[in-house]
Amino acid sequence: MSEMNVQPVARRPHLAEHIARSLSEEIASGRLRPGDRLPTEQFLSQNFGVSRNVVREGIATLRAQGLIQSRQGVGVFVSAAAQSPEPLAPRESTPLLDGDNTMRNMFEVRAVLESQAAALAASHMTPHTLKTIQAAVLRMQYEGEPTLDTVNADLDFHRAVAAASGNDYLETMIRTVLEPMRALISMTFARRGPVFSNIPHAARGEHEDLVQAFINRDAEAARRIMGQHIVSAASRFGYEITFF
Repeated sequence: MSEMNVQPVARRPHLAEHIARSLSEEIASGRLRPGDRLPTEQFLSQNFGVSRNVVREGIATLRAQGLIQSRQGVGVFVSAAAQSPEPLAPRESTPLLDGDNTMRNMFEVRAVLESQAAALAASHMTPHTLKTIQAAVLRMQYEGEPTLDTVNADLDFHRAVAAASGNDYLETMIRTVLEPMRALISMTFARRGPVFSNIPHAARGEHEDLVQAFINRDAEAARRIMGQHIVSAASRFGYEITFF
C-alpha cells in the first residue's frame, strides 16, 4: 500500500461524509487497492483531525457502499469489488430504497429543494463555485459503461449546486436526500443495455443547461431547468412526478 494522502478536515459540517469521500478517493486513485487494510481508527482520527466516532461513521458509509469489508479480529479491508473504473456491479437495495412510493416521494422532495437551491445558486454564483460545478459536469464524460466515478460525479454536481445556494440548512437537507439515491443510481447504471448506459449522457446534457443558467445568473431559468431535470431523472429511473 502506497502512502495515503489525507488532510485534516477544515470545516465542521459533514465530517463523516468528508472522511468517507476522502477514503473513497484513495480507493479510486489506487493508493488503496482491493485487499489493502485500512489504517487504524487512531491513525485516521489523528490525521483527519476528528474523533474516532466520526471515523467510524465514515467507515460505516463505505461499508454500506460495498467499498470495504470488516474481518472480525483482523481489521477493515478494501473490498475486491472496489475496483474503479470497472463497471459497477449490481448491489442489493437498502431498506430506504424499497417501495415505489418511497422513491417517487424522494424525487418529488428533490424537485422542490433542488429547484430552489439552483435559483439561489444562480443569484449567488461566484467564479469559484461555478468552477466546482463545471468540474463535476466534466467528470461525467466517459467511454463504455458508467463507473463509480460517474455516480460520484453526478451526485457531486448536485451537492455543489446545493453548496452554492449559500443556505446551509438547504444544503444539509439536499445532502440527506441525495445519499440514499447512490444505491439506486449504482444499481440502474449496472444494468446492461443502451437505455441504462446512456442515462449519464442525458443527465450531463441537462447539467450543462443548468451551468449556462448559472453563467447567466438567471435564477428563474435555473429553477425551471433544475425542476425539469429532476422530473426527467425520475422518469429515466421509472418514476413519474410533476414539477409546478
